[in-house]
Amino acid sequence: MSLLEKIRNTFFKKPQESTSTGQILRTKELRSQASSDLARWSKNQSLKEDWNTRTAMLGDYVPMGASVLEFGAGSMFLKKYLDSSITYTPSDIVQRYPETIVFDLNNLSTALDLSSYDTVIMSGVLEYVYDINAVMEFLSPEIENICVSYCCSDIAKDNRLKNGWLSDYTEDALKAVFARYNYTIVKETIWRSQSLFYLQKKNT
Repeated sequence: MSLLEKIRNTFFKKPQESTSTGQILRTKELRSQASSDLARWSKNQSLKEDWNTRTAMLGDYVPMGASVLEFGAGSMFLKKYLDSSITYTPSDIVQRYPETIVFDLNNLSTALDLSSYDTVIMSGVLEYVYDINAVMEFLSPEIENICVSYCCSDIAKDNRLKNGWLSDYTEDALKAVFARYNYTIVKETIWRSQSLFYLQKKNT
């Protein structure tokens, strides 16, 4: 190994490895407490601009004239992206903007009236939710359309602990949850190994 390589290993690789190890330990701690990572999402630098591409793909599923509630709204990219006929309301676990409804999908005991909405968007959100089954049960009485992404554990080969992900659903397990609450998959595509779904409530 050359002197330059040794310097690079010392000053670049080790801190990066230390950061990765720290995130893995942090994720394990969060999982043991079944809590959300408020510290991470309170920092605006945790939001990546290239995530907007995925969000736009989900936004294209939204029917004209819909009343949308977006969980994990972040910088509210969707507010300007959606058609003007669509009513948009942002929600997140931290309040970046005055109009943001603060709500944690890992704490469904908090009151939230869904009767004003027919469509929910969750872009890059459910990986940070422990119980997707509980979320679908919470949404199903009022919400007709759900536009959602998820990195299925049998498709995406990412290190889930390193990414801070709190759930590990396979594609089949996730689709079984959708079906359990009477949602059919109208459209499905892939973005960077992440599965994107447009779900619609079946008429009963």
